[in-house]
Amino acid sequence: MLSYEIFFLILLISIIGPVAGLLALVFYNMLEKQTYLLRVENRQITLEKELEKSRFIQLNQQIQPHFLFNSLNSLYGLVRLKKYDILSQSFEHMVLYIRSKYQEKDALILLEEEISHTQHYLEIQMLRFGYRLEVIWDVNEVVNKALTVPYLLQTLVENSFKHGIEMIEGDALLQITIQIVDHDVIQMVVQDNGPGFQGDPFLSKESGIGLINVKRRLELLFGNKSSITIQDVTKQNSGGVIIVNWPLTYQNLQ
Repeated sequence: MLSYEIFFLILLISIIGPVAGLLALVFYNMLEKQTYLLRVENRQITLEKELEKSRFIQLNQQIQPHFLFNSLNSLYGLVRLKKYDILSQSFEHMVLYIRSKYQEKDALILLEEEISHTQHYLEIQMLRFGYRLEVIWDVNEVVNKALTVPYLLQTLVENSFKHGIEMIEGDALLQITIQIVDHDVIQMVVQDNGPGFQGDPFLSKESGIGLINVKRRLELLFGNKSSITIQDVTKQNSGGVIIVNWPLTYQNLQ
């Protein structure tokens, strides 16, 4: 015959056992659900990164054909003029530019690399315009190792040629200034002595595609900490001035 203590212990176990099992099951389900949510969140982050990467690639590719078309058109003009010595130099700069361009896959590159890419473009244009074109550089050496989005400077310079310098017959002047302002902001200013902007280029599908792409890529990376502005967009005969600001950022060397 069972004693009262043993009977009470058996009764207590029979009551607590199912409750403990139920609590364990609930805890397991909660843990499994949390693990599932973490997996979904990680998958979503991965997809967002892939989407952002594809958006960068798409935006960059939209800029490429414009430069290639203009460059090839310039080279064709040299062929027609039979300036084969100048043509050879132009092809050399063209090859160097294309090689560096198609090797670049990162969302950010060193500013000195972007300057180098742009210099190849300018060499082609200087051979095309000859003594008419003057390019003035004012670059703070401190920013050479800072990061920037690919084709930023090249796009601004190309825009100055297409909508400014190519529209005048006399001497052409292009000024490129890259400095640090407010201690932690890079400011890039590209100015030409062309006729100036006839309206807001961001509203023009034809003239603003390169600038719009630059603006989108800056916003994707730096949000409202970046800006691109057109100075005196409604004032004619003042020259085109584009000002770009973005945070001073260096490459992580870890």
